[in-house]
Amino acid sequence: MELKRSTSAKESTLSVLEVVFGVKPNLPLLSQAVRVYLSNQRQGTSKVKTRSDINRTKKKWYRQKGTGNARHGARTPNIFVGGGVSHGPNGLRDWTRKLSRSQRNASLIAALSDRASQILVTNDMYELSGKTSEAVVFFSNLIKDAKDQRILVVLDEANNQVLRSTSNIPYILTTQVSRLNVYELLLADTIVMTEEAVRILEEKLTGEEKREKKMKPDAVKTVEKTVKKESKKELKNVVVKKVAEKTTTEKKVVAKKVAIKSTKPTKAVAEKTVKKTVKKEKKTE
Repeated sequence: MELKRSTSAKESTLSVLEVVFGVKPNLPLLSQAVRVYLSNQRQGTSKVKTRSDINRTKKKWYRQKGTGNARHGARTPNIFVGGGVSHGPNGLRDWTRKLSRSQRNASLIAALSDRASQILVTNDMYELSGKTSEAVVFFSNLIKDAKDQRILVVLDEANNQVLRSTSNIPYILTTQVSRLNVYELLLADTIVMTEEAVRILEEKLTGEEKREKKMKPDAVKTVEKTVKKESKKELKNVVVKKVAEKTTTEKKVVAKKVAIKSTKPTKAVAEKTVKKTVKKEKKTE
């Protein structure tokens, strides 16, 4: 899979992953992603007045009987002109919607594949000095009938010069690759991207970035494992020693208590022995 690439010298192509830019678009998923994006743009603050909020007298409109008309009280109900609205929005609705990470990535891949023929890769826009006139000339030379199109500029990182150059041009929208969404991709007629932005998208949507973060050298892993095992063994030995010391000390304390009980008689026992000796002496007398 190849994309158009434009440089100051000549036009060429840039080879990209077909998994990201050459997939058959999933139209229901694209529709869902656009619906979620537009729903998240809503504030949800619209509110109407109920009959209790209307600034109108609560006096009975006309008498109960004798007019031939239906019975009515105040003129604030929803059936009268100028009355309140029933079951209307109250300004408390939450319009936020969410897509799972896999759905977001799949929808981005579908949008990029659908717009692959309209993507133009170039790094020349980094030469802009921040003037709007320079940006107008640059994009008119880069894209035919640029003023009649919607152009989306995708940068790999924030660049103040490019942002200043394009911020006052109504048909150009500048964004970063980290903020790219399906709605902006589908709305654009031409998409101008940097080479680094293309590579970042490929890494993000294929999961290579996560794999690189998770991968570690084998030597480091083995060293970490051995250190952990040794530390666990040392902890076990220390715990066993402490438990053994506790049990021996407890046994010694129990033995001392038993010895003390056997050697030192209580007061009651002493009194009994004294009484017995007194009785024996009386009998002998």
